[in-house]
Formats: sequence, C-alpha cells, structure tokens
Amino acid sequence: MTAVLPIKGIVAMTIDGRLLRGVPLFREFEDAELAEIAKIVHTETIGKHQLVVREGDPGDTFHILLRGSVSVVHGAGDGKETILAILKEGDFFGEMTILDSSLRSASIRSLTDLEVGIIRRDDFLALLGRNPTIGRSLVIELSERLRAANALLATLASQDIRARMATLLLKLSENFGEKTDTGVRISLRLTNQELANMIGTTRETVNRTLNRLWDEHVIDMRTAHIVILNVEGLTALVP
Repeated sequence: MTAVLPIKGIVAMTIDGRLLRGVPLFREFEDAELAEIAKIVHTETIGKHQLVVREGDPGDTFHILLRGSVSVVHGAGDGKETILAILKEGDFFGEMTILDSSLRSASIRSLTDLEVGIIRRDDFLALLGRNPTIGRSLVIELSERLRAANALLATLASQDIRARMATLLLKLSENFGEKTDTGVRISLRLTNQELANMIGTTRETVNRTLNRLWDEHVIDMRTAHIVILNVEGLTALVP
C-alpha cells in the first residue's frame, strides 16, 4: 500500500479494492469499479476505547468499518451517556454530515482495535453522483437504522430490565454470536457500564440481572465473553 497525506495527524494509506468487497454498500460493484472507489478511500488504524468522532463537531468525512466494532453514543462525557447502536465490520458512519453539512449527530467510540476507511465529502458526493446504486443502499441502510432506533425506544418504554437485557443479549448474539459446544458465545466484549448505557439503567442493576441469569443457567460468564446457554429461555423473557 502507498502512503498519502495524513488525515487529522494520522498517517493514512490507500487500500486494495478487494477489501471493499465485504462492505454491503459496495456489494453490487465489479472489481474494476471497486478499484476506482479504492483510489479515494484511505485508512486509519485506531486503538480500542478511542473517541473516533465527537458529537457536535463539524465533519467532512464518511467512514467505513473495515475491521472492528464501534459504539454510536449520545451524550458522551456528560454523565448521561446512551449507546444508540453497535456498528461492526462492513457498517459505515458519518453519512448525515456529508449529506446535509450538519454537525456530527452522535459520537463514535471504538470498542476494539479498528481499521477505518475514510472518504472525504467532495469525493463521496462525486461517487454518489456517478453510482446511484450507492444512494439506494444508503437509503435502505438508513431506513433499517431508523426502524432499529424506534424498536429500541419501544423496548426502553415498555419492557422491564430483565426483558431489556434479554433483548440486548439476543441482538448481540445475532450480530456477534459464535456457536460453541455449550451455546452461543458473544465475541464482542462489552463492559457492564456499556451494557447499562444500551438499556437505560445502572451498572449495578446490570450486574444483578446478569448474575441472576447466570444462576438460572441461561448464560455463562466464567470467561471474558458472555455465552448464551439457553436461547429459548432468554427469548421467553421478551414479551
């Protein structure tokens, strides 16, 4: 790979177009088209637990997760933090600022080590103009995120803490689950505070709820990763 000008003080690199093959936004593109797109994408490597984007800041870059996972956070640093979503490899963020020149609507924090593909505003808008397929994919993805956000609000409003935790663990197993001999292992490690920030409660309440699920043999927490032992039992807790 060839070094290019630094972005925000971090050395960025151009990438091989084949790396974009796994990004749903570019799923329908031919190899030659991906190679052209790759010319305007540069990468940054970012460590875990770093603030990648800050809510309220101006922005002129579109980001693609090539490796790793991030949390989408509202109210980062003000003591009332809410995790709105978890994004994984192949997902993207920063599209709203690019499309309407608004300030960043949420903060992005790395949950793992990351490799992030970055496209500047002018390049991204030109890419949209040349490739309507990307625009359609964006609309579909944004619609799905809106539905997920509405579902989260409904969950927080109508479910008790056990049901919220069960819903969250099932969602995490769907996106980050790995089958083992004993159940489904959630490969993404989240702190109890991060889990609390996702379901609108306190870390202490999360501790009690997880321990009760462990006592009931619904989950196993003997390792750093939560293992769901009884998917049916967890599902039964969701109204």
